[in-house]
Amino acid sequence: MSAKELLDRYVAVWNEPDPAVRRAAVAALWTPDGLHHTQTRRFQGTEDLVARVTEAHDQFVAGQGLRFRAGGEPVGHHGALAFNWLMTPGDSENVLAVGFDVVLLDEDGRITTDYQFNEPPAADAGLDAQADRYLAAVAAGGDVLRKEVDDLYLPGALLVDEDGAHEGAIAVAAALEAGGVRHRAGSASAQHDAFRHPWRAESGETGVDLLLRDAQGLVRAHYRFPGAGGRA
Repeated sequence: MSAKELLDRYVAVWNEPDPAVRRAAVAALWTPDGLHHTQTRRFQGTEDLVARVTEAHDQFVAGQGLRFRAGGEPVGHHGALAFNWLMTPGDSENVLAVGFDVVLLDEDGRITTDYQFNEPPAADAGLDAQADRYLAAVAAGGDVLRKEVDDLYLPGALLVDEDGAHEGAIAVAAALEAGGVRHRAGSASAQHDAFRHPWRAESGETGVDLLLRDAQGLVRAHYRFPGAGGRA
């Protein structure tokens, strides 16, 4: 299944009017113990996920005549997919709300974890400062970068980019340095164990990074999505 096909299925499940079809679509899209996170809520397992999707459908689609739509092209690699979605009145082009999701997939292409963010995120100086620290470490390079990776990442952390999964502090530092300098291109946001910030490279390329952190704030997995965060 392609990234576009998965996004189309994801958007369709929130619009589905038939409860039985909706339940089957949820069960097919997520793993049985799959997770869905919003800014303040957490849902796990088929029953929770069906209730979550049904609640949104009843409120927005059935209740207000709105429709969920894909926003631009998804960006995915190595078992992770990032995309925007839109909320519009029916088939109108008038966008009322924008969301951004990162989903992690199992080997069969089913969602194990789904992080859903609202766009644009509310400005938060503390979160922005954290994002700036991650990015400044790459700009400093060399020993400074390696020390910051030691301080900010778990010893066995993964950095997952288009080139693959880089495991451990040495590999993470090398991959970050090879990726080049990036600057924050908007407000950072956080929910549960996830931290997200948009960036712009000196080449002009834009994208989004998603960092998954432990209870102490140390990064256990860092996903980089060049080209993500834009929408049609």
